[in-house]
Amino acid sequence: MQKYFNIFLEFDHKELINIINKTIDNKVKGYVCVVDGNVLAHSYKNSNYRDIINGATVNTCDGNSIAMIAEHIHKRKFSTYSGPDIFANYVKQGGYKQYFIGNTEENHVQLRRRFRKLNFNIDQFRFEALPFRDVDDFDYKSIAEHINEFSPDIIWVSLGAPKQEYFIGKLFPYIDKGILFAIGAAFNLYLDDDKYSRAPFWVRKIHLEWVYRLIKEPVRVGRRAWNYAILIPRMIIEEKRKRDA
Repeated sequence: MQKYFNIFLEFDHKELINIINKTIDNKVKGYVCVVDGNVLAHSYKNSNYRDIINGATVNTCDGNSIAMIAEHIHKRKFSTYSGPDIFANYVKQGGYKQYFIGNTEENHVQLRRRFRKLNFNIDQFRFEALPFRDVDDFDYKSIAEHINEFSPDIIWVSLGAPKQEYFIGKLFPYIDKGILFAIGAAFNLYLDDDKYSRAPFWVRKIHLEWVYRLIKEPVRVGRRAWNYAILIPRMIIEEKRKRDA
């Protein structure tokens, strides 16, 4: 990984998957952060949060605007690999024990139903919905005991950014093995529910999924987009300065 905008990012998809698979195959622990504009904006505001992101085993970029700005500055081709795409890729692969934590019990039920319909080995999956509480108020040792007892290869954490990254940072010391993913709304997008349905493929292909999400959730997505947008001039100036140093 190399640093872009003060965050370590891996834009090479093959290398990203290679690092993830090696972590699983070697039966060690690690974690992956999915960096979009919201995560990047929080990393600029909070150095502790930025340290958690930069402490990851590998990070993927899930923001087309981030990739395009990096392309403009560094004169190289960059591409994104979204959290929902990573999630969809790994859940269908046989042989991996997977732990789904966070989100809602209702969505866990729907995920089980979807996995059974697709003939996935549901015995390889374990689900744990968490109560709604502040990130400092979870019993991380107890949560880790349940995870370690199941001994998964992959642990999906769906709490939304920045909460899920802080959660991973606090849980990670207690985990014996497995790679944790800060996966955001990937559960919902996989289920393609009314609120979190993914944009049509042609919209994603022209890198305008963020517009689709903004139309679906103008308040939440609009606020996040604004917090990120006001940082872009600073990001460009700092990145160009580092490039020329």
